[in-house]
Amino acid sequence: MEQSKTTQAAFWWYRFRSKHKKNAKSLAVSTKGKSPDRFLIILPEHSTESDLAKRFIASMKNALGPKGADQMKILGTAIVGNLLDLTEFHDFILYSDDDLNRFGLPDKELISTCNKIEVDAILDLNQEFSPISATLCGEIVAPLKVGFYSDEGDGFYNIMVRRTGAELAESGFKEIFQILGMG
Repeated sequence: MEQSKTTQAAFWWYRFRSKHKKNAKSLAVSTKGKSPDRFLIILPEHSTESDLAKRFIASMKNALGPKGADQMKILGTAIVGNLLDLTEFHDFILYSDDDLNRFGLPDKELISTCNKIEVDAILDLNQEFSPISATLCGEIVAPLKVGFYSDEGDGFYNIMVRRTGAELAESGFKEIFQILGMG
């Protein structure tokens, strides 16, 4: 999606200001290290990807077992969130355009809400780079941050998944499960 020049400039400024923020804890994703058990899933910003997000969330919930919904928090736009059935999730944050500042990035109130989130891993389901999701991901302290590959995503994600093959998104989701040791 093409971003406005104002949003691009505001995002550049955000990246410049937040370079000093680093995660204090590290997390090994292995059988000998501590595995993540609390996840934040950032929903895709486009409603066209809502079916894919729905399938990913259901698969992840099944992989986590009976308490799967309790281990997952959801963050995303109200438009996409309303297309999903989030009734069994106790912890979700849905935002709208009213929660964005005049530059098209999250406002202080949304950022403050996100700063309170405590998770072990963030999974950004946006197939294309999103300054809004990247800003939110940058504000939340988590040892593991997984997103899809983009040139801009370098400073926001520990692991970036490349999409390959005919089913680009599906292959990326399978790789995320493998990284987390679930697939």
